[in-house]
Amino acid sequence: MVRKISVLLLLMTAIAVCTFIPGPASVSASATVPLWQKPAEKETTSKPNGATHKKREFVFGDGDVYWSQQISGKKNAKPYVITVPIQGNSQNMMFRYRAYNESKQPFWQAVTLDQVKMLPLAAGFVETEGRYIWLGMPIVYVDKGRGTIEEHPELALPIQVKQSANGVVLEIRLPIKAGYMSEMWALESREPLVPWGEQAIDQIWLALDVTQNAKWLYDGYYYKSPSTYEPTSANAYWRIPENYVLRSFLYTGGSRAARNMGYVMLKTSLLQQEPEGYWKTLPRSLWLSEDYGIPDGFYDTRFNTGAADLMLRGCVQYAEESFCQAAQKYGTYFQRHAASNHYVVNGIQSGWLVADYASAKNPAAQTHVSLNHQLAEINFLYSSYLQFGDPTDKDLADLMLAGVVNLGTRWLLANGDLHYAYFPDGTFGRADYPYLTYNDLVETQRLYRLLHGTEEPTIARLTASKLAWMQKNNVAYR
Repeated sequence: MVRKISVLLLLMTAIAVCTFIPGPASVSASATVPLWQKPAEKETTSKPNGATHKKREFVFGDGDVYWSQQISGKKNAKPYVITVPIQGNSQNMMFRYRAYNESKQPFWQAVTLDQVKMLPLAAGFVETEGRYIWLGMPIVYVDKGRGTIEEHPELALPIQVKQSANGVVLEIRLPIKAGYMSEMWALESREPLVPWGEQAIDQIWLALDVTQNAKWLYDGYYYKSPSTYEPTSANAYWRIPENYVLRSFLYTGGSRAARNMGYVMLKTSLLQQEPEGYWKTLPRSLWLSEDYGIPDGFYDTRFNTGAADLMLRGCVQYAEESFCQAAQKYGTYFQRHAASNHYVVNGIQSGWLVADYASAKNPAAQTHVSLNHQLAEINFLYSSYLQFGDPTDKDLADLMLAGVVNLGTRWLLANGDLHYAYFPDGTFGRADYPYLTYNDLVETQRLYRLLHGTEEPTIARLTASKLAWMQKNNVAYR
């Protein structure tokens, strides 16, 4: 269990973000977010000072622009400079960023651009009349391989603020050093990107992390590497298939920033989907390697199902065919995985429990089945069926639900909590998450009721028991 604690903390931190997510209905902030128009995309490459410079750009139909720039050094040279001119009175230009008080609680701090010569080294929002920019935090790192980077914060240069005759010029300097990579991104608009002043919105954005425990980079979303992954270090981050910030953008919405960045992040995730339909976890997990003989580049059903669920959401929200196809492609892959990696649980209707992990390098590996993984997969399959109407999705979801139901109260602990997992030898074990599985159970029941017109009694009992345990132990939940 100790070997998995970092992975558990990773998931719990991620789910804390989702505490603020009320559900699909909250995307209806159409009063502030105009109708969607698909952006034009462009990527260019150049060779300044012997380095490799890449720029990716999305130009949206309403004039908003997202850009991301990455420079890879072959030798030491002067920094690559990006200039962002802003017209107007610098006294009316504000930089809003997340700061922390003495109790390490986040709050929104703001400075005007006439007061500073450098911006704090943080992601934040430059706001003035007619110009709104969400700036990422400059980052310098080393590519460690296996989808892992090691940040070197001591090398990052803060953005300079230079006064000009027409306003200010932001000067972004990306260091060029042999063996290092530097990056910066921004989203620009003529309209406010976030409707600040609404308490719920302010709190949601305080929780969205793209700079500390997580990094938004040129090729995807990276999360703090657990100690049980290889490679790893104190400042290592790995590219995780499921993007928790994207989840908030798609399910909370309510702003131009969420709408635009949601699309950009989905398009970036598409680039990481394997031809077979899944997203690899590229680092090696020490505990999976030791317990089950699973090497690096493995398939993790929870992260993958989460990524596919975001594609499914994007399919609906953006009417983007590539997102729809990605969700369906994953569904086909999962069907194959389930057929090859399951345990039969007998009952009135025979059921399946589908293994949490798999590896093309070791296809004979047999792993446990976490209740939360199983439920998330059921929920995706039901949602996919509701969207695309493929009966094989519903059939597999029903079969997997029967696997959970046939074990019935065997999932329950004496204290009312739930077992985390079912093991290949038929035993149960490990401590469950505080509330993640409860949320999965609630969603399973909602979808089951929608499709079958009634509640599933075993799911109702497990949900009630987990809820009672959470209330008794003062576990906050949404």
